Amino acid sequence: MSYCKRIVMSLALILSIAGLLTLGQPSAASAGAEIRATGTFTTEFVSPDINNRTQGNLDILSRYSVSTYTGSLDGTTLSVQTIARDDVVNKRAIQTNMGSFWGTLDGSKPGSFSLIAHVVADRSRCVRGVPCPPSLVPIEGTFVVVEGTGMGALEGICGGGTLHTSPTGIGSDYDYSFRFGQDCKANNR
Repeated sequence: MSYCKRIVMSLALILSIAGLLTLGQPSAASAGAEIRATGTFTTEFVSPDINNRTQGNLDILSRYSVSTYTGSLDGTTLSVQTIARDDVVNKRAIQTNMGSFWGTLDGSKPGSFSLIAHVVADRSRCVRGVPCPPSLVPIEGTFVVVEGTGMGALEGICGGGTLHTSPTGIGSDYDYSFRFGQDCKANNR
């Protein structure tokens, strides 16, 4: 066998072995890289409300919401919202959303995770007892992945970020950061 053929075969063997070794390696996302996700989402509420009560100045309600995400995070959330709304004194609504996301992150294969979002809505332009259009209720909040709940392509995910009403008044903007693998406490077993 000639010297050139040996070099070519050696290189082919080395490249084949290197390719096989990388098959079992985690992707950049699961190896600790941070992925920033930005975009918008719109939310629809499922009628009727689960429950609605009044206590003093507070309107207390629970309802389902479905949000459609576009941008780096592309998919759907289904959440149960628990809301304490004061349109008399504080002119604010405080809500906790517990739910699930399913879809893709940054073009990945589909996956899912559980989430918790805390949202504050400014209701200073609303009148108690009168329906208030969403465009009059600016929101801001935080979004957090429940660690250890990721499945599919989103297995091992952690992180979160902020959300707020879009400047256009249509939908909301999000700015989240996600990590995978050993950067997440739930994955350090």
